[in-house]
Amino acid sequence: MLSDARQKFIKDFAFENGEVIISDAAKRLGVSLETVRRDINVLESLGILEKVHGGAVPVRVNSQEHKYSERKSTNERVKQKLGAFVGAAIKDSTTIFLSAGTTVETITNFGDRKEPVTVITNSLSIAETLGKVASETRKIGVLLLGGKFNADEHYTYGSAVVADIRKYHADVVVISAVGIDEFGAMCASQDEGIIISEMINSSAKVILAADSSKFGKKAAYRHCSIDQIDHIVTDNANTIPERIYKVIKKKNIKIDII
Repeated sequence: MLSDARQKFIKDFAFENGEVIISDAAKRLGVSLETVRRDINVLESLGILEKVHGGAVPVRVNSQEHKYSERKSTNERVKQKLGAFVGAAIKDSTTIFLSAGTTVETITNFGDRKEPVTVITNSLSIAETLGKVASETRKIGVLLLGGKFNADEHYTYGSAVVADIRKYHADVVVISAVGIDEFGAMCASQDEGIIISEMINSSAKVILAADSSKFGKKAAYRHCSIDQIDHIVTDNANTIPERIYKVIKKKNIKIDII
């Protein structure tokens, strides 16, 4: 079989099944593992596939972020699991920035605490949720950053928010992302990205909480470089593209896949 025909088979199989395994493709095509690896390298260079351990997956492109209401109900169970894990991981922090985002919104429990925690956020949804928890436990103080309000996305933004963020220093900031590649994390708009970037600059530690579908996607604004991330929390539903995973390990970024 000629290389063009092999590569078409590999591409079509990957898009139909979500991935292609090198050993499986070699058996189906009747060629060596090395031949399939070369074909996958060609398809990766064309931006069609991304290599993962043992095979490849289709390139996932996210050119436009879905509406808040749609994102809120997408991967809801996974987000709840990520939120619970991150909440436990930051239980000893006393000052926390939480960026806007439907994944970060699920962080509502910071474990059994002796000392109170102050949560600073520009997310109305987070402030409302944690405000109810605070009234019950008396262990959480919530500070909602005031500024221009984006009613569609449920967050505040603008110069007033930036000025307020710079008045604080947090033990940790938890951020989310629309897309993640080997260079860092991205969000859908400059307004949102500037706020997250300022939170990062005012924090000692950065945790990126994102479901695994975000790895390999692209978005409009890069709000965080890979070097700024200390800890990544994600799920195992999708394989992280090999080129991204290699950088994460090379940079010694802690990663929990739960």
